[in-house]
Amino acid sequence: MEKLGIQPIQLLAQVFNFLILMILLKKYLYKPILKMLEDRKKQIEAGLRNSEAAKQELEAAEKKKADIINKAKLEAGQILEEAKKIGKKLEKDIIEKAEKQAVEVIKKGKKELELERVQMEKQLQKQTVDIAMAMVEKVLQQSLTDQDQQTIINKKLKDFAKLTK
Repeated sequence: MEKLGIQPIQLLAQVFNFLILMILLKKYLYKPILKMLEDRKKQIEAGLRNSEAAKQELEAAEKKKADIINKAKLEAGQILEEAKKIGKKLEKDIIEKAEKQAVEVIKKGKKELELERVQMEKQLQKQTVDIAMAMVEKVLQQSLTDQDQQTIINKKLKDFAKLTK
């Protein structure tokens, strides 16, 4: 081998040096780099899992949000319908109450008119009696004696009193 320019001792030393270099590189450089790359790979996978979980949570939250909005719309519609029903009922009650009050006012007005008419009739009867008495008195004074006048007046007063009752 010496003819080829290869020296066996030097070749063995180079192979030995190469093996030592390989062992040292493998132990101190290659293994830590592989371990760091493996840790980085695990972190990336964990990040992807977390990202996927976050995406699923976001989708669930969006679905829940849509469900809540739909439920709120339904409840708002129900509340609005109930408010309309209550409003119509209140309107009906108010109209009925107003009609009852109007009827009561009319009845009260009729009673007041009737009382006023009765009072006016009584006043008219009293005035008529007073006028008639005055006329009778004048006529009687001219033609009858005092005792005759008194008897007739008493009789007529009793008749008028019966009429006014």
